[in-house]
Amino acid sequence: MRRNALILLSSIGIAVGCGRGHSNSVVTDSDIVAQYRDSVLLLSDIIRQIPPGISSADSASLIKKIADQWIEGFLIEDLAASQIDDMDRINSLTDNYRRSLIADSYRRKMRRNGVQPVDMDGVKAYYKEHARELRLERPIVKGLYIRVPASSKYIDDIRQWMKNADPDSYDALENTGRREATAFRYFADQWVDFDAIAGEIPHRLGDGDRFVENTVDFETELNGTVYILHLTDFRKSGTIMPEEYAAPIIEDRMKARHLADYESGLIKALRSSAIEKNILKEGTYIIQNK
Repeated sequence: MRRNALILLSSIGIAVGCGRGHSNSVVTDSDIVAQYRDSVLLLSDIIRQIPPGISSADSASLIKKIADQWIEGFLIEDLAASQIDDMDRINSLTDNYRRSLIADSYRRKMRRNGVQPVDMDGVKAYYKEHARELRLERPIVKGLYIRVPASSKYIDDIRQWMKNADPDSYDALENTGRREATAFRYFADQWVDFDAIAGEIPHRLGDGDRFVENTVDFETELNGTVYILHLTDFRKSGTIMPEEYAAPIIEDRMKARHLADYESGLIKALRSSAIEKNILKEGTYIIQNK
């Protein structure tokens, strides 16, 4: 069906002033700003694009501009379609893109909502079976890192607390060191990538594996700031991941596997249903190669 484009500026101005959030499930003629063939531009669609706080005159001007652009898009599309030779190919690409977009959007939704939490006993069992395959690509460390002004009156105490790294020193660092510091990281109870720590220190630390193997305490100073690192444990690249470090990696792998199984089962069920309903017909090649 073809109708003349309809621009309802007066009623739009009233609608913008009366409330942008209202919407109707039933479309009436007064809701239609423009129609081109079977495509309809609704007043509510435009109102959602109008920024709050602008004047009625500016609203009306912006609404007309949005409507004009919508109409012009169809006019140019029709003109182009009559002069482009490979419209069938373009339509095919458009359909393929639309299907791909819908499928990818649904898969993202499944990743968010379609996978149940992984059982931690399963994670432990996976680690026990595959530990030799779970190798570090980079060194990981445990320890403490602090960045503090060289002018701090507690700088010598902080140096000693970092070297001691005992419970009393931890308490002192939490209470006094953190107050003096411009950065403080405590990771003595968890593994972290060494590269992440090294990236906070303005000094070339060289080969990561060699550094973590030969260093317990490290300090450097630049532009009035002291950087102190104390390592309590390390694992070099190429070694087997500690279980607690590997656990989230294993969890992600198991979720991906569960999601793949779920999607495979879903596609199989949908395919069978489509064949039963005579929606899908498979050629001889597909049947022979199942």
